[in-house]
Amino acid sequence: MKLTDTKMAEQMRYPYTMSAKLLRFPWKYHWANARFLRYLTYAIIIASPMYVKIHKFANQPGNWAKWSTIRAKREHTHFDPVKP
Repeated sequence: MKLTDTKMAEQMRYPYTMSAKLLRFPWKYHWANARFLRYLTYAIIIASPMYVKIHKFANQPGNWAKWSTIRAKREHTHFDPVKP
């Protein structure tokens, strides 16, 4: 029995699952003819390191302490006396 003798599975007429839809999507055509896909890919690649740096700076312990004090001042009702 040769490999050519066996019948291969037919391709689905309509891809029902999300993975099948992604596999059948014409990526090469859209990459060549649609700017949005290219620009989105380039923007994600360029902006990701910047977002990682912002995340690191924003989540430092000193910054958390500073913003905890700022938010603590806001926690009052309008009927409370003013805190110095």
